[in-house]
Amino acid sequence: MIHSCFRRQAAALLVGIVVFCLTVVWGSSAQTGVPTPFSGRVIDKGGNPIVGRAVAIIPVEDGNGAWFPIEVDGVEWPDDPFAFQAKTDMEGRFSISALIQGPVMLGLLPYYKPEAAILKVKIGEVFAYPSGNAVGRGIVFTPEPGEALENIEMTARPFLQVQGKVRRMDGTPLDNARIKFSVRQLGFDGESDGDMSWGTETDVVGDFGQYIESYTDGPAFYIMSIRYQGQHVAAKPIVVKPEDQTHKVIFTFKNPLMSDLPERAPRNFQAGVSAASGAVTDARGVWIVNPANGHAYKKIFCLDPEDAIAQATIEGAYLVAINDEAEQYWLGQVFTLHHTFIRLNNIEKEGQEQWQWHSGEPVTYTNWNANEPGDSDKGVEDYVILLGGQWMDIGPGDIHWRLTRTAILEREKPPVEK
Repeated sequence: MIHSCFRRQAAALLVGIVVFCLTVVWGSSAQTGVPTPFSGRVIDKGGNPIVGRAVAIIPVEDGNGAWFPIEVDGVEWPDDPFAFQAKTDMEGRFSISALIQGPVMLGLLPYYKPEAAILKVKIGEVFAYPSGNAVGRGIVFTPEPGEALENIEMTARPFLQVQGKVRRMDGTPLDNARIKFSVRQLGFDGESDGDMSWGTETDVVGDFGQYIESYTDGPAFYIMSIRYQGQHVAAKPIVVKPEDQTHKVIFTFKNPLMSDLPERAPRNFQAGVSAASGAVTDARGVWIVNPANGHAYKKIFCLDPEDAIAQATIEGAYLVAINDEAEQYWLGQVFTLHHTFIRLNNIEKEGQEQWQWHSGEPVTYTNWNANEPGDSDKGVEDYVILLGGQWMDIGPGDIHWRLTRTAILEREKPPVEK
């Protein structure tokens, strides 16, 4: 029988996603440590099977009012969390056997870059619904280990898959390039229903793909555009209906692209980018110059702050020091500032704790999130990350520590080849 049903509001880490917690008690005959079978089907709103989707059982833990995937020792998940999973067949059916103890999330993969929204899930005679405008990433519940859950019915809405091609002025592909892709959805009533943008990369033939969630229940105008090296290209508006699954679009630049690099600059260097141009979004592995101060910045992948510092030392750089609002704004226009280390440290000096930049510069500006800084019940928090552009202090015991895998480096002058 159903024991209890309640809701939890997911925090900013889950991008405002609402998940439901459903605790189910099925009987006392099940034993811990034995496989728990899950089976059912995934359908769309019309009852048609959704084929080839990865259904996942994700072990989760309570993170102060929000559910987070559990980090499993020895298991790396840079793109998706650890999960027991299976793809749906031609009838939309799935079957998963999972060794579980505690709460799990029943959802779809990919997890961090979803390709569909879960509208409702039926388990037995119980329905769970996402609420409001939140994307339905999954429902959380605690099954009795070993007791089979059969005939699960998950209703989902697949996102529109955009298959884009990017062409230079002469018609040749813009290959292996980091671009900004934007979409504006406009309802038939003339009101804007959603504006979204992503940093994405073209492949060796100039193609890219992106899944787009619809913010309307009916048809809507889609206005798509890309931006690269300060140039903006917009496609003709199209009408997208709820049942549409894919759309192909070609973007062709009307002017030549900047191909000449600065003299003696290494090939992983890009010339100055102003905050107004929005020419680069989430550029990674590329030195970019801020015209306001002449400093060069680069976003890197790292395992933790110490790894980031080691990479900075090799590069002749330091972890970024944000000295004023203008620098903070510029960084937010050029990079995605989410789960990114900066090197502001809480150190003890002459018996008192104080914050200090890795570069040694004085702290002249801060942009703390609400209720920050301050230690929590997760332990000492002496490191700082950017979360949605705002600052948050964290420590090794914080869930954000596990999810932060990027940092921004800074150096006073761009590197040159010798």
